[in-house]
Amino acid sequence: MITKSINSGFHHLFRFHVDRSLLEITLFQFFCNLGTNLIALSLPFYLYQNLEYQVWQICVFFLAWQTAFVLIIPFVGTFIERFGLKHSMGFQSFATALFWIVLPFLVQGELWMDLLRMAPFFLLRASAVGVSEVSYDIFLTHHMDDASRGKTIAWIQIAIMATVIMAPFLGGLITYFIGFEWTAVVAFVAFLISGIVLLFTPDEKFHVPYTPKELLRDTFKRDSRSVFVAEGGRVFFDAILWLVWPIFLILILKNIVTMGILVGISSGISMMLIYCIGRRIDQGGVSEKTLRFGSYRSTVLNFLRGILWDPFLLAIVDVLHKINFDTLKVSYDVQMQRWLRRRNTFERAHIRWMIVENIYMLAVAFFTILFILFQESTQIIFIIIFCVGSLANLGIQAISNSRE
Repeated sequence: MITKSINSGFHHLFRFHVDRSLLEITLFQFFCNLGTNLIALSLPFYLYQNLEYQVWQICVFFLAWQTAFVLIIPFVGTFIERFGLKHSMGFQSFATALFWIVLPFLVQGELWMDLLRMAPFFLLRASAVGVSEVSYDIFLTHHMDDASRGKTIAWIQIAIMATVIMAPFLGGLITYFIGFEWTAVVAFVAFLISGIVLLFTPDEKFHVPYTPKELLRDTFKRDSRSVFVAEGGRVFFDAILWLVWPIFLILILKNIVTMGILVGISSGISMMLIYCIGRRIDQGGVSEKTLRFGSYRSTVLNFLRGILWDPFLLAIVDVLHKINFDTLKVSYDVQMQRWLRRRNTFERAHIRWMIVENIYMLAVAFFTILFILFQESTQIIFIIIFCVGSLANLGIQAISNSRE
């Protein structure tokens, strides 16, 4: 049944050819990332400052969160087959909205009881987000125009980055002045809007040509090796930015509003360049040199992130990292889409997220072990983590070898 989407009047916002479905997905990503970035910095701050979690306990909380993804991800294909790509992505929004609205009431400051109460919601959110991750990769491979793939990805990245500019600062203000519970409420509303964007739109469905057992077998075949290395490098450092970087900022800056300002300003400056980067990729193609030198720069910048403890210098390094990584990520995403499109797109998208979620879990487990074993040497732990993460970035360039 064909239905007019509620956002059909937004085409004038873009000056390049894009189909309605891709526009809907961009709006979905905008509101979904608005909710995520509203609360991403606030949750570790809330756990540390309000509930008096120790750093290792914050890591254990996020390890339980991530373990749910690893348990769920092999089985998401059946859901996508039944409900379609866009509706599967929309499921993420409603499940995540529920997750955030109940979290302030269930997490009370006793780690093991908190984990027990949150376990069903960890699994629910992991199911929804896992389904959405695989659906999103499949959707892009089917709808992205070859002639403007870099610019298209750049616009989606801009939509995401726009939320990174305003959301951390807004989330910090709400958390500081009226409490984390109200930050969760605002995030709840943003997630609901993102889900509604996709709820009443026409969808497309696919047959899943493999079982979970076949998926696990194919994940370790030869044509996935380069993706293992590339995603390992990318995801390990992303796990640092997801968990360790907020904890680092909490200990250095000690103020959630200041944290939001630093993250927002650095993201805003980098966003100014990303559309130009996408256009250049469309005109000149993706070069292995872009990935190679981008990974080298990322290694140096993120090594500095671990040894510089001055807020002003940290802000400069964060700006430079975001500018460099946005250049790198557009090129990386284009090459990843090429690998996904060559054959078995559905299964390859699923394989990719199998790899990603397991690497996130291993990374968070690594952080947790370090903070448990060396609780009195926090500064040294941060230096070790950022140094290991900076070296891991070198693996990103392996995506250029994914030829099969």
